[in-house]
Amino acid sequence: MNRVFKSCAVATAVLGAVLAASAAPASAATADGKALDAAKQAATADGKALDAAKQAATADGKALDVAKQAVTARIDLRLAALTRFGTELAGAKQVQAGHRSTLSTLLSDQTTELKALRVKVGGETTGTAVKADAQSMIDDFRVFILTGPKVHLTAAIDTELAVVGKLRTHKDVDQSKLDAIQSSLTGKVDTLLAIKPGPDGDAIRAAVKPIRDAAKSARQQLKSLKTA
Repeated sequence: MNRVFKSCAVATAVLGAVLAASAAPASAATADGKALDAAKQAATADGKALDAAKQAATADGKALDVAKQAVTARIDLRLAALTRFGTELAGAKQVQAGHRSTLSTLLSDQTTELKALRVKVGGETTGTAVKADAQSMIDDFRVFILTGPKVHLTAAIDTELAVVGKLRTHKDVDQSKLDAIQSSLTGKVDTLLAIKPGPDGDAIRAAVKPIRDAAKSARQQLKSLKTA
């Protein structure tokens, strides 16, 4: 009987640790899903902004003003997203110091550079220049398909690794399963943070996908972990 009660007590403690500590990766996973939806919407709107810039490249006056307004609006959405990512990063308490520093620098640099691009767009006098600015806004930053996932997935993975560390103290937890989870996550954040923005959006998505999959799998394994 005592053994049964002991097993139940350990199971309860483990489940509590997992649920409490995995709240952050769950939130990060939700945020990452929303970021994916936002990226899809952004792609459509970016296409419209590029179309306006292309039209302005062969016209003057009103078409140029419309193109500048469209691109400026898209820049503003990116600036708002970066501010939101910064707030989310601040609230992700388990993010490792080195990762936090890298992300903070990234968010700060992109904010500064996008603000400068916004000013540049406002001063353009040709549609061709606005078109180039619109392409730069997308290719040089990749705010929605790369910067957002960097913040969300880093928060999720670092928290999952922290959960693994906490569960190490429970002797009745299958350590081999914890080893497997830790191995699946080790180095993933560094790989993610090393991905650079660029013109090939599909390649960026493909590079991020295995990292997202690893974070999702680890979260599911931690939630279903049973005592021996």
